[in-house]
Amino acid sequence: MTTLKGRLLLPLTAALLCLPLTALAASKVAEVTLDNGARVILKDDFSWEYLIIETPDASVQAAEAGDTELVPEASAPSAAAAPAAPVAKAAPVQLNSTAMTMPELLGKAGKDGISVSFAEAQWQGDRLGLVFDISSEHNEELVEVMVQASFFDDQGQKIKQEELQVWRAIKRIPDTYLRKGQHRRSDIIWVEGLDKSRWQKQLLQLKITELSTW
Repeated sequence: MTTLKGRLLLPLTAALLCLPLTALAASKVAEVTLDNGARVILKDDFSWEYLIIETPDASVQAAEAGDTELVPEASAPSAAAAPAAPVAKAAPVQLNSTAMTMPELLGKAGKDGISVSFAEAQWQGDRLGLVFDISSEHNEELVEVMVQASFFDDQGQKIKQEELQVWRAIKRIPDTYLRKGQHRRSDIIWVEGLDKSRWQKQLLQLKITELSTW
C-alpha cells in the first residue's frame, strides 16, 4: 500500500531523474514543478524544500512600503527638532495557496541524506510537545541534527520560529549515534508561546540547519 509520504516523494524523485546532470552539479539553485503542482527548490548542499511562502506582487509591496511608522531620531544638541524617520513595517509571512490546500507538503525536510518529518503533537497545558522521525542515508555517523521550525496559524500566517534539536547522541555511546540506514524517533520536544486555538491545523515548516559529527 502506497503511503502519503510515498505519493509525495515519488513525483519528486521522478522530477530529479529528469534533470540533466549539469543542473544537479551546478552550485546555483534549481527549481522543479511536480505533477501535483507543487514547486521544489534544489540546493547545492543536497537539500530541498517546497516553495510554500506567498510572494507579494508589486502592488502589495508598494502599498506596504507606504505603510510606515514614524520613529523619532536620537536627540541632538540643536534647537531645531530632528524630523522623525519613517520605518517601513515588515510584511507578514504567509503560506501560499498550494501549502494551504496541500498541508501535507509541510512538516518535512531533507539535507545531505538526512530526512526529518513531523510525526505527532501533544499539548500539556500551554506547552506544545513535538515528536519527529529522522532517517539517515548520510555516510557519516551523526551526533546532532538541528532544524528550524516555523509555525503558521490556521489562516497560514507565520506566528513563531524556533531552532529545535531533534537528535542528540551521547558522547562515547555508539548506540546513540545516527547511522546510515537507520530510522529514529526523537524525544518529545517542548515549545512554549503558542496559542492552541490558532494551531489546530498543525501547520509546521521544517528546515535542517545543522548536521554534526564528533
